[in-house]
Amino acid sequence: MIVGAVMLFFGVNYLKGFNPLEKSDSFFAVYSKVEGLAVSNPVLVNGYKVGQVARIEFHERGDGSLLVEFTVDQSELDIPLNTEAQIFSSDLFGSKAIQLIRGDSDTFAQNGDTLVASNQEDITEAVRKELAPLRAKTDQLIAGVDEILTNMKKVFEDDATLGLPSTFESINRTFHTLENTAIQLDSLIIENREVLNSVMTNLDGLAENLNKNNSELSNIIKNFSNVSDSLVASDIAGTLYKADLALSNITEITNNAKVGKGSLGKLMVSDSLYNGLVASSIELQELLDDVQLNPWKYVKVSVFGGKNKKQLSKAELKKMRKLIREELEAEENKLEE
Repeated sequence: MIVGAVMLFFGVNYLKGFNPLEKSDSFFAVYSKVEGLAVSNPVLVNGYKVGQVARIEFHERGDGSLLVEFTVDQSELDIPLNTEAQIFSSDLFGSKAIQLIRGDSDTFAQNGDTLVASNQEDITEAVRKELAPLRAKTDQLIAGVDEILTNMKKVFEDDATLGLPSTFESINRTFHTLENTAIQLDSLIIENREVLNSVMTNLDGLAENLNKNNSELSNIIKNFSNVSDSLVASDIAGTLYKADLALSNITEITNNAKVGKGSLGKLMVSDSLYNGLVASSIELQELLDDVQLNPWKYVKVSVFGGKNKKQLSKAELKKMRKLIREELEAEENKLEE
């Protein structure tokens, strides 16, 4: 019975992966959570199984951390002291295992040493982190769509939008009119294609003529340039200065005449000359009238003892008027001087 019990114990442990006859080293790691790690889960190095989990229990310090003991059966494997014992998902179904990520320390861990513990994100957590931004954007998009639908509902429920159907109908008619206009324009272009071709031909001919007469156009432009150079070379400034000086003199004469300086100013300001001329004209007119009516008072002519004539002839009166007019003009010239 004792032998049977011993054989059963070793058989059960062997089925669990423990080989009491094989030399192995035990190592420890402390985790805050084991993510479903269980006893007899494999321990891997570069994907190769080198041991298994032997024991999992709460740490004696009582803070809820878990102490995991695992064995490494490969005695010839050197494990640096800073090797990391990382819990990770060994398959898509979430099975857990420990992989040893070798460090670069020159000191190697001995049997019973505690290694650095870490947890790798499982597939579910990684997918959750990747989907979190997409979920946030989706929530924002849904909120935006809800806001747009709410605003559209308010717009269409407003009294001001009751005329939207007629507005859309008007816009539809406008587009229909534009379409008809485009069709008519196409027809017009088709009908006048020959005219357009002729116009384009004429434009080509005009361009060709301009190209042929390029030298003549250059000469014309050069002549205009020579004319402009001649205008620039001429003493326009001196001419303008003389004209300005002449205008200044005229302005001075005009101002003097306005204030009554000089003969012209006296004539313009004083009305005595005008009144004298008017009075002289009236007296001369009266004299002429009296001469015409009573010529014998002024001229006595006797031919062979004949009687005095009562009136002068028209020729004599015309000559007398001419003499009087010349005397008046002489008087006016004297006054002006």
